[in-house]
Amino acid sequence: MHGVRLIALMALMVSWIGEVCGQDKYYYWLAFNGKEGTPFAIERPSEYLSSRAMERRIRQRIAVDSMDLPVNPQSVAALQQAGLADRHQLRWQNGVVVRTTEALPDDFVQRYEFVREVKLCKHEVDTLHVDSTKVLSVKNRLRLDDSLSGVDYYGWSYPQIEQLAGEELHRRGFEGQGIVIGVCDAGFPGVDTLSVYREMRNEGRLLAMRDFVSMGEEPGYMGNHGMHVLSLMAVDRAGVYVGTAPKATYVLCRTEDVESETPLEEYNWIAAAEYLDSLGADIITTSLGYFDYDDSTQSYSLADLDGRTAPMSRAAAIAVSRGMLLLNAAGNNGEDEFHQLNVPADVPEVLTVGAVENEGNWASFSSYGPTAAMVRKPDVVALGDGVMTVGEGGYLQIGSGTSYACPIMAGMMACLWQRYRVLNPRQLCDSVRAWGHLAVWPTDRCGYGIPDFSRATAGMLSINQESAVMRMRVYPNPATDYVVVETGEESQGGVLTVSDAKGRNLTTHAVEGGICRINTAQWPKGVYFLTFISKDGQCRSVAGFKL
Repeated sequence: MHGVRLIALMALMVSWIGEVCGQDKYYYWLAFNGKEGTPFAIERPSEYLSSRAMERRIRQRIAVDSMDLPVNPQSVAALQQAGLADRHQLRWQNGVVVRTTEALPDDFVQRYEFVREVKLCKHEVDTLHVDSTKVLSVKNRLRLDDSLSGVDYYGWSYPQIEQLAGEELHRRGFEGQGIVIGVCDAGFPGVDTLSVYREMRNEGRLLAMRDFVSMGEEPGYMGNHGMHVLSLMAVDRAGVYVGTAPKATYVLCRTEDVESETPLEEYNWIAAAEYLDSLGADIITTSLGYFDYDDSTQSYSLADLDGRTAPMSRAAAIAVSRGMLLLNAAGNNGEDEFHQLNVPADVPEVLTVGAVENEGNWASFSSYGPTAAMVRKPDVVALGDGVMTVGEGGYLQIGSGTSYACPIMAGMMACLWQRYRVLNPRQLCDSVRAWGHLAVWPTDRCGYGIPDFSRATAGMLSINQESAVMRMRVYPNPATDYVVVETGEESQGGVLTVSDAKGRNLTTHAVEGGICRINTAQWPKGVYFLTFISKDGQCRSVAGFKL
């Protein structure tokens, strides 16, 4: 398979070659020196973050910082005037990806004082040979429709649900409702038309679709890998096929270019991750990864797999710091000499998912670490060998790869987070590691093993009694001259702390009787966080409001 192409060992495929002719194109990453002079401000996050994104941060008490500020539009305008078409504006790493028909001069940094680094991401020559895949024969597949009967409620998807003991969470009504999952992958052909996704569309749970590869240009062949990945979570056909998060909401982002393997794809993914952050996504699942590139001089070494070297790895760590849960496929290099992971599966904060067989044994193709920083990877494993998925045209197909293990795990994590909404990503990851069948003796190949999600309905309560966390009521919101905070009926008194978007504590108030009124008439407009600490020293509630 080409590089880390989609991290799937798909069955029933043949290759085809096509030619695309056009003009030479150069894609560059331009890193900026700073964000001085930007019209955006930390105190006004509503200008670049959605209300849902702010709610996620308020819930986890994550302050807005300079990384969240968009890049300086004046710098972007200067590059546009020079004839450089900006493709992605990336706020976390403060720079842009631009496209040009000529190579940039060696003294480009000297010409533009706000640019500190220039990196070639891709050189697209005028004749491009496309190596892609299409399904060989319909007769070897089963059509997923209402006339097909499976063996029980889950039908053909039962093995992957049963292996993780996910039935109990679903039975109790935790099927991902209210959780937004961003899927970064290749093409999703038919999601907007196939009947298998009709309920998701009709219920408004297909929140958005965006192509970060073509960016408005002719998309060319997009592949269908994303369709397979999505089906493992989102399909909801009782008795036929039920995914691990059949009631979640989805945002589909095409970041993978199946026609090449270049660093540009990392920046496509970073742009998608920032987009998902701004929308307020809870989870990002990625069945992609990178190590070898078409230009071998741009490939990574084993020493680079430290979770901090690759741009995509750095961005993944930042995404987690914004309050999102990230899952990534480990890779399919397990049978190679160095069995290396791919970026960003090397990031400590990312839940890296390896693959096992039906019997629970390690799948020999599944990549494993440790990373260059000596972090054990994968973290956990799920079924990735002989997995039934729903592909292009709504047909059932069998495939293998950590590409499939990752979304299976992501869907169950969505159900878990729905059950325990007050937890943060680190606590969620710590919990599933502790539930792994190898938790006592983790291994290099399988990490902490196969998590037992049935423990979410019982075992986890001992470390997180939801009744101990009360919901604050804050009104009016947005506020003007004052805000009233009700800390909860069970409150026996405590201290209420108000902090600003930068995380600075502004004022504290003693609370008795479960209610407090705060004068905000002289406060500047912005977003504020509220934290209530009860008299026993426990953090009982976190909320926020706007002025």
